[in-house]
Amino acid sequence: MTLEERVLSAQDDNTLANDIIKEYKNFISSCARKSVGKFITEQDDEMSIAMLAFNEALQKYDRNKGSFLNFANIIIKNRMIDYIRKEYKHEKSVPFSHLGKIDENGNTIEFDIEAPNHSNYDIKQELEMLSAELCQYDISYFDLAKVTPKSQKTKLACRSIIEYTIHNSSMVDEIKSKKYLPIKLIVEAVNINRKIVERHRKYIIAVVIVLSGHYDSIAEYFPDMRGGTDK
Repeated sequence: MTLEERVLSAQDDNTLANDIIKEYKNFISSCARKSVGKFITEQDDEMSIAMLAFNEALQKYDRNKGSFLNFANIIIKNRMIDYIRKEYKHEKSVPFSHLGKIDENGNTIEFDIEAPNHSNYDIKQELEMLSAELCQYDISYFDLAKVTPKSQKTKLACRSIIEYTIHNSSMVDEIKSKKYLPIKLIVEAVNINRKIVERHRKYIIAVVIVLSGHYDSIAEYFPDMRGGTDK
């Protein structure tokens, strides 16, 4: 029996439904972690919400929705975004500890949210909104910490790609509508090694989203690449 067949049977069998939820607990945790961009435990509210979202997916699934795990992943992401927005709206606070880095000595380096000409409140709001938007591209802050260019040569290459992209309105529209980076087109237009584009794809998309969206505070971190798209 396939997973999809088991899910359909579980819609009328609570015992089977609970078995599937337990069996896919690691999958649920992984989806939740990617959505919020930080490690979570079974005791965290995010995990409880993700479990409920998985059960919701189980109850709503039908054969027309294709792969059950893909469908469940979408439901979990949507519920996590709802949770993030609700927390910000009611608590007016954002957990940014997961944006900190670890230095060579194992010490935590706190994330600096100071931005010129903007209050902490402004940038916290934008970071939370950006996190929710990047979820649609399967990108988290955890991912960005790993793919941000380190060498000066790679930084300049990524800058060239980003500048080309944000000044090409049709390409920005394509990225936002199809949720992917047109790597082949970029390689041909900018004449940059394909591996660089592939390796830093998520970083490039994130910066393009910032510079082409309503993220004025965060955009201050990219002063040389600001400008907007050609119309």
